[in-house]
Amino acid sequence: MIPPSRAGSRDGRLTALDRRFLARAVELGRGGWGRVHPNPMVGAVVACGGTVLGEARHEEFGGPHAEAAALAALGERARGATLYTSLEPCLHAGKTPPCTEAIRGAGVGRVVFWAAEPGAEAGGGGEWLRGRGVRVDGPFGERGGWAAENPVFFHRASSSRPYLALKLAVSLDGRIAPAGGGRVWLSGPEARAEGHRLRAGFDGILVGTRTWKADDPMLTARGAVTPRVPPAPVLLDRRGQATAGLRALKGEGGARAIVVAGPGAAGPLKRRLAGRAEVVAAGLAPQGLDLAAALEGLGGRGVGSVLCEGGGVLGASLLAERLVDRIYLFVAPVVVGDGGVPAFPLGDPGAPGARTPAFEGWQARLDPVRFGSDTLIVLDRGG
Repeated sequence: MIPPSRAGSRDGRLTALDRRFLARAVELGRGGWGRVHPNPMVGAVVACGGTVLGEARHEEFGGPHAEAAALAALGERARGATLYTSLEPCLHAGKTPPCTEAIRGAGVGRVVFWAAEPGAEAGGGGEWLRGRGVRVDGPFGERGGWAAENPVFFHRASSSRPYLALKLAVSLDGRIAPAGGGRVWLSGPEARAEGHRLRAGFDGILVGTRTWKADDPMLTARGAVTPRVPPAPVLLDRRGQATAGLRALKGEGGARAIVVAGPGAAGPLKRRLAGRAEVVAAGLAPQGLDLAAALEGLGGRGVGSVLCEGGGVLGASLLAERLVDRIYLFVAPVVVGDGGVPAFPLGDPGAPGARTPAFEGWQARLDPVRFGSDTLIVLDRGG
């Protein structure tokens, strides 16, 4: 998170107490990961005279929004209080009534919000409240910081392509495996648990052919967060070599797997995997499957966000084509040494068809976090 105390020029309106309560609202909202999407993660705090009267988060898609939940039990105590929320109160009626009506009905005297609502349909809640006599301060900061907290939600407001994050565990010398590419855990159990928590917030978990052949992964979310909708295992399989015996195709996570194959291989693969996986055909590019077309095909089947765990070659290709929106980099305090598999294989820049991942414009908008002995660095692509 970009703490509200580091927000833009409008930050002068905020007192130290305002910043603390606003930061608490953002922190609360994070607890909705894996349970609220496609809605945003939102937290809210109601306070008066420096005392917190109530707080809540959006807990579940289809359930009460954070602002309404925080106000629900307060009754008259909310009258004249200040409501702090991580996202501009919504103006539209969906599965729940507009938050703006709950705020006005409770008699709240002031609203402070951090991020502006990106959607035209739901936006404008701040102005609506101002027009009805409520003091409203916000937004603060800027879109890049807001999107770092709700990446898929903000991406969806401006792009039809699925949001794609790349997750890698790397050694201090930038390797993801020892020589030969054998399976080995670089990161510790705490980092692996966080990896499973991350999976819960995505619609699909993607790996390339080398990874599913070598590791036969399950690609399920088996962590502290039980996803509201289990992520679909997604296998890239240009030549149509996948078999029904793969663990990712057994439906153990509760989601139907998707296999993306080349145009000539899709038909036979559909017959072979009938009942086990949905097969999507994608065109070919000089280096393999057309990755942009593959993502488009996933989006057409309701996969709006993808976490790629597919190794260095696939990751480098996705980066080179500017298809990656976020990088989760778990850095382990080990050195693999010469001959290890590089996290970002660049190849010979002069070779035909060689591509170099583009790292220009990447920013660390979230603070690094320790998980055991490992450090998670999160990078978001700017522009």
